Amino acid sequence: MRPLATILGIALFLACWAQELQAGAAVNKLTPNKQVFLAGYAPNRPNTGGVHDDIWARALVVQAGQERLAIVVCDLLGLLRDDVQRIRQRVKSVPPNRVMVLCTHVHSAPDTIGLWGPTPTQSGRDNEYMNFVIETVARTVDEAASKLQPATVGFAKTNIEGVAYNYRIEKILDTEAAVMQFRSKADGKVIATLTNFACHPEVLNNDQLTADFCHWYYQTVESKVGGVALFANGALGGMISPASDPNSTAPKGRDWARAERFGTTIANKALEAIEKARFSDTASLEHQEATFTVPLENERFKSALAAGIIPQGPSFADGKITTESHLIRLGDAIMFTMPGEVQPNIGILLKRLLAPYGDPVFLFGLANDELGYILSLEDYYLDLYSYERSMSVGSEIGPAMVQAARQMMRQMTARTPTGVAAAPRSPVEQELEKYLQRFRPDRAGNFKATYRLVLEGAGEFYLRIAEGKATISREGSPAEAAVTLKAPAEVFVAIITGKRDPLDAYNTGDLQVEGDIGIAQYLLFVFE
Repeated sequence: MRPLATILGIALFLACWAQELQAGAAVNKLTPNKQVFLAGYAPNRPNTGGVHDDIWARALVVQAGQERLAIVVCDLLGLLRDDVQRIRQRVKSVPPNRVMVLCTHVHSAPDTIGLWGPTPTQSGRDNEYMNFVIETVARTVDEAASKLQPATVGFAKTNIEGVAYNYRIEKILDTEAAVMQFRSKADGKVIATLTNFACHPEVLNNDQLTADFCHWYYQTVESKVGGVALFANGALGGMISPASDPNSTAPKGRDWARAERFGTTIANKALEAIEKARFSDTASLEHQEATFTVPLENERFKSALAAGIIPQGPSFADGKITTESHLIRLGDAIMFTMPGEVQPNIGILLKRLLAPYGDPVFLFGLANDELGYILSLEDYYLDLYSYERSMSVGSEIGPAMVQAARQMMRQMTARTPTGVAAAPRSPVEQELEKYLQRFRPDRAGNFKATYRLVLEGAGEFYLRIAEGKATISREGSPAEAAVTLKAPAEVFVAIITGKRDPLDAYNTGDLQVEGDIGIAQYLLFVFE
């Protein structure tokens, strides 16, 4: 796997501190108008039993200041990244890399990947239906954006017991659900409620199309508080599925009562938690993204691509897969997107890593891609996970995703808990912040570099320039820096405030430069 530094496409923070918040939501049906092959379980499962309940695209668009973000959740097994890119190209109201397309991973919806057709050598993916999905999802995002209105947001978390069960290792289970709700600032009516909880929607397994327990989650939330209900799945891989009911007498795959009970339970626990939340009409919105490439190791997937069973697009090339993750902070909450079915122990690790940067932590699985199971390297070759290995792109996707998360976290400052005063800035930090205000993006263009500042008496800082923006943070690694500048803090402050000539400081040894001198001198051009 090539070094992450060469494949990360990181959009540095777009922070809009204390900006007025707006939100809008919309929903449209994704229910097919013809018989399709259902995805999951086994091939050759046409929905000969018709439609039990509709499946949906449910979109939430949030704006803070000039920054805008869309989260749209589809009742589908998953969407490949190239299909997500097609959706983004059609969205008119939100920048493409701010459109997050998630799937609930329901196992009773149309085959959108291709692996569950009539035979192992025939794709179950219907291109006409896929075109309908892509157009509908994009339209739903634009409809949500057209409904933007001044809003308040509240966040909460709760534990939901008795719904999810780990069928591999019982004790490795994250029962925490994270909830966000947006309300109209004008009248207090609910705009949208999003619940993030890890569990395969696979209570049901028959010949009917259904959103599984998500259907009753939507019904319960919307009947009780109104607005649009969204269910975003979490780290459900290996193998977080609905808990069994030893008392059930329903035929296998037709336990509708259990699906209803689980969906209602998730909804009621989420609403109970969010009712106690503090709501605010201002929030910051920060976004980063990482694109990374790993080898495709799965021979079955290689054969399916070669045979056209799985569509081959730009994200599948030369025996490699390119995918993405995003790190988003909205107000106090932090969100991380995962391109598949992530093992629960990785999910628990990510929550611990992300906790200093936001609360609650939202882990969005099946987000912007569906690469099957994502396992840790330590677990990948265990016999316990032989099935998950057979439905994974390979051993490197898990480590690459976690590395991407760590890399993006290094660009982010730890949060200040609500109600706690921020630590006062030192005089050096204050001068560095003023220095950032003199950055000239028109001069920087596509220039990208990281500068390590070792300032005697003040500590270490990382100045990053990328995509026409400049940020500074205490978090970073010497390995990422193209240039290291060393100086006593008072000397460096004198240089950036115009009181000391940088060439004089360099000639006298007060300023030391390690690395590319040309890149070091470039600071004189991109800062006034």
